[in-house]
Amino acid sequence: MLRQLMVERLERLFFGVYRAAVRNGDYQAVDRAVHVIERSSRLLGLDRPVRTEVSGPDGGAVQVDTVGLDELERLINLADGAGGQG
Repeated sequence: MLRQLMVERLERLFFGVYRAAVRNGDYQAVDRAVHVIERSSRLLGLDRPVRTEVSGPDGGAVQVDTVGLDELERLINLADGAGGQG
């Protein structure tokens, strides 16, 4: 519902600036039209996913530690506001 509303708003914005871009040769309107198209594409999932790589300090590997069940329970209790008491 909200997505559809945003699509409709972006369409109205696009057609307004598109007319100015085509009829008047307004380069700022062309720029705005391109930005509206880009936003619409992201909203509708038309863009190819962006690949992101995470690195650690100085571009090295990210250190990943594993924890046991006791540590997980302690963290859950902390998140629940129990202060680790349990």
